[in-house]
Amino acid sequence: MKLYLPSGPLVGEIDLPISKSIANRYVIISALAGSKLSLSEDLPEDVRILQEALNSDSSEINIGMAGTAMRFLTAFYAVQEGKTVVLTGAERMKQRPIAELVDALRNLDAEIEYVENEGFPPLKIAGKKLKGGEVDIPASVSSQFVSALMMIGPMMENGLQIHLKGKVLSRPYIELTADCMRNCGVGVTLDENLISIPVGTYKVANSNIESDWTAASYFYALAAVRPNSKFLLKELKLNSPQGDSILANWFERMGVSSLQKENGVEITSSEALDFSEELDFINHPDLAQTFAFLAVTLGKSLRLSGLDNLRLKETDRVLALKSELEKLGISVLLEGNSMNVSGSISVKEVTLKTYNDHRMAMAASVLSTVIATEIEDPDVVTKSFPGFWSAFKF
Repeated sequence: MKLYLPSGPLVGEIDLPISKSIANRYVIISALAGSKLSLSEDLPEDVRILQEALNSDSSEINIGMAGTAMRFLTAFYAVQEGKTVVLTGAERMKQRPIAELVDALRNLDAEIEYVENEGFPPLKIAGKKLKGGEVDIPASVSSQFVSALMMIGPMMENGLQIHLKGKVLSRPYIELTADCMRNCGVGVTLDENLISIPVGTYKVANSNIESDWTAASYFYALAAVRPNSKFLLKELKLNSPQGDSILANWFERMGVSSLQKENGVEITSSEALDFSEELDFINHPDLAQTFAFLAVTLGKSLRLSGLDNLRLKETDRVLALKSELEKLGISVLLEGNSMNVSGSISVKEVTLKTYNDHRMAMAASVLSTVIATEIEDPDVVTKSFPGFWSAFKF
């Protein structure tokens, strides 16, 4: 797919997808409550895969590339008494470590075996009633490990206390899980490194799930590049439990204002662009690609820090970014878990790989405001934003 947007301000109403993070949590919580969440048909692929897995009667569940589904279902099936499943996925999924979650579940007496390689999917899980109690888990690999444990906590005989060890990554996602659980009738106490979950019963009421803030980032980026642009991001909420809602504050400093309307958030950009020289993504890893491509498009230098777990996503996002940005003539310097990008685009057109990663495709789209940009495998966006390219037509 080749993109090149016309010059001048951009204006439009954008139909964003529902929040994948919120929807996946409510899907699991509903299943734990013995009910089924009613959602629209036009779902992000990750949510659809999770729903299909939960509705399957098969003893082998293949979740493809859906990392959230792998983590959440590992914990879910561990507490399904009398049910044994093999949980597997695509080849990339078999390379994504899951030992910390499995170890924590085993320490709670769960019965989980590695089918192929130690520490990685596929997993054979024999569900049983777990007693619960206290468990330690490293919080420096994936917040989804913590969230997976949290959601099954109320099902355990003694509830659950989770001790977070080491550096906590993506804390807003842990707080989002607690928020979803509370909304479904289960009390959760979050201290600095201790999560306490009592025995409880989920009560799930169908409700409208708000739009996705990470998906909104691509249109904030477009607005920043094109002064005097105006978008209505439909069904988005400024007062949101989603951690990536920090976008509104970050972009306010860059000359993009946000205003809550009845049917969404209206954003408007100005000429007063004050681009940040450094941003920390430790709590917002899914925004890193957006800002890397935005900085390059604007010809700004940016230090991206807190990239601790970007190598463990759909692809190694650090190396993928480095490879694709260098095609543009950009200097990319890696220093531990940080990346420095600088320089100006030196080509008039580019073909970018997506590495089977939805966020590479969507984040790179902002380049089309300055050069002809061809995106390989554009359909990869269905993982989180099936209507992205339709929304991108101005």
